[in-house]
Amino acid sequence: MNPSTIAAPGYGRLYDMITAPIHSRLLLSGLELGVFDHLKTPRTAVEMAELLRTHPGNTGMFLDALTCIGLLSKTNGVYRNEPEASVYLRTDGPAFLGGLLRLINAMCLDPLQNLTELVQKGPNPNPADAHFSSEDLWAESARTSAAWVTGGVGAIMTGHLTALPEFPTFRTMLDLGGGHGMFAQAFVTAHPKMTAVIFDQPAVTAVADEFIGAAGLGERVVTRGGDYLQDDIGGGYDLIWACATLNFARHDLDRLLSKIHTALNPGGVFMAFQDGLTHERTRPDQLLGHLGSALAAGQAFYFDQGEIADCMLRRGFKSVRSRTVSTPMGDMDLDIARKG
Repeated sequence: MNPSTIAAPGYGRLYDMITAPIHSRLLLSGLELGVFDHLKTPRTAVEMAELLRTHPGNTGMFLDALTCIGLLSKTNGVYRNEPEASVYLRTDGPAFLGGLLRLINAMCLDPLQNLTELVQKGPNPNPADAHFSSEDLWAESARTSAAWVTGGVGAIMTGHLTALPEFPTFRTMLDLGGGHGMFAQAFVTAHPKMTAVIFDQPAVTAVADEFIGAAGLGERVVTRGGDYLQDDIGGGYDLIWACATLNFARHDLDRLLSKIHTALNPGGVFMAFQDGLTHERTRPDQLLGHLGSALAAGQAFYFDQGEIADCMLRRGFKSVRSRTVSTPMGDMDLDIARKG
């Protein structure tokens, strides 16, 4: 058959897939070189090469490439940051995401370097992500991932929280596995009286303490170190919030949700913000983020949509309301359970 006569859907999407890493490599190199910081003031390629101490000709081509993918603009040979770069890619920007983007690259893309081998041979008996047991690495991850909250998700979830009819009556909340504690800070800031406890591993709560001190919220937000799977999490809470942490309890979710139910005051609210897979566990594409670590371990820890809600009802909550929330990094499920 003559190729020109084939009725085909077109291969543009395949081309986009295979060239996508070029965009991420350009972005990461731009961060590494400090391009976006130096373009706080518009400059020419020659000026940038002098500041960066880079090859003049290659610097110009590199800046053109960053312009091509929409991170810079160029007029009469002068380069400027586009608004997205000014907000998220300058270290002095209002919501710098550089550290978070590097973390995503390290945790989500690097583990796929041996993807074919993992599919062929199965799980790695000594997976690289065994570092999950390292508190120090979790602490660094918490510090870096705070930008996910301050970059917009905190405002989104605060909106959902303040819309609850019970919100004005809340006095004490628990941020379970709260890491950096930025959600707790956002929530108490939106409330005139509520205080918060952030519960996580001791090395991680030390990071939260730094953020709390910087925000001047030490009188309203405190931390508590421990393992919430094994240790007492306290009680008398009007609200318990858990974001992207219940995966660690997937093997024993009923027991943890019973503990959460007990820790809440009568009429208290438990909000779980987690992944929720649909379409026979093939959607949303957020599941791709941890594919490498899942293959290395030989198991995935994602929840099916509705799985957490079912467990909430099973463990005694009187009602559950669920919704899907869009975030800049994909869709997640918000399950809101109320204690009788």
